[in-house]
Amino acid sequence: MTSLTKDKKSGMLKLFLKYKIHFIAWALYITWETFIAGLISGKFGSFPNYVIHYFLNITLFYVHAYLMAKALHFPKNVIWKLPLYIALEILAYVVIVFYIDSFINAYTNIFQGIKIPPNKIRIFALLWRCLFFVFFSTGYYYLITYLSEKKEKERIDKQRFKVLLEKERTEKQLALARNALLQAQINPHLLFNTLEFLYQKLKTISPNDAQAMLYLSEVMRYAASADGTKTFLSLGREIAQCENLISLHGITEGKIFTGFAYAPDVEDLPFIPLVLVTVLENMFKHGDLQSDLVRAELSVYQDDDALVIESINAIRAYPHRAGLSSGLNNIKNRLEYAYGSQATFLHQNDDKTFRLTIRVEKKAIIISEKGKMEILQKKRID
Repeated sequence: MTSLTKDKKSGMLKLFLKYKIHFIAWALYITWETFIAGLISGKFGSFPNYVIHYFLNITLFYVHAYLMAKALHFPKNVIWKLPLYIALEILAYVVIVFYIDSFINAYTNIFQGIKIPPNKIRIFALLWRCLFFVFFSTGYYYLITYLSEKKEKERIDKQRFKVLLEKERTEKQLALARNALLQAQINPHLLFNTLEFLYQKLKTISPNDAQAMLYLSEVMRYAASADGTKTFLSLGREIAQCENLISLHGITEGKIFTGFAYAPDVEDLPFIPLVLVTVLENMFKHGDLQSDLVRAELSVYQDDDALVIESINAIRAYPHRAGLSSGLNNIKNRLEYAYGSQATFLHQNDDKTFRLTIRVEKKAIIISEKGKMEILQKKRID
């Protein structure tokens, strides 16, 4: 058996499986009708006769269902389209079958032994046969339309149920998130209260340790308050925490940060929080702040076009690599999210020096300042 023959058989099998209900229904109908007609008339027709005429009748059945779908697809024109289609298909069926029968009777012996009635009777018989299959084809069309609409309705209901289920799941997750937020708000308060208690205990015994704890408490309180609900905070608040962090570093490490400078006109500018603190923390962690070659400096100022944050420091001989990239990437991503292309983030380092420059255009600062004022006004109204 060749591969081509195998492919044909496989294709026929797939076709049968796809339309098996149709094949079985037609086989049962043809068997029933030919058997009843043969019993009533007392004789059966030839096999070619059955094949030719049932092929034409089945074709009419599906053509009519197709034309029904086309005519009803546009309801506005159905009043004249549907009668026109039915009239044309009835005329085509009667003419085609009439002349096929005439040809078969004249040039073949398929109708041998069957008396051919007069043309008028033949036309009425064909007309009846046509209307018979048109009637059942119409019922078939409405049946498959109903089943299709029912299936679509079930699909929509299933989709709606899925959406409702997803909504319920989302609401549960939101409730859990709110609960977690409440817990997150409670836990820092417990921590700050504990630090305050320790500060009160230590300030008479070890003033330096108590002061370090006070600086730590202030920095942590600021970091906890600078969450996603406060998109912009004044730079003055973060500058104050940078000074606390520098003082804390001086107490705990015994090292003095040599240069933190800021212009007074930047303190009232709204800015995304935890940028300055993160830059300073990276300098403490990864820089050599006692180097005689490079003076560690952090500067915040405005030029004609932008707010500028600059840092420079020597690189430790054995730096802490862990966390450097993540901290800088975090700053870069947050600047891009808040200011887009109006913010630039550049850093470079050679064997001895690390430099960082952040520039945010004044246009972006003005827009964020307006947004901050709108938020404050809304809060006053509420």
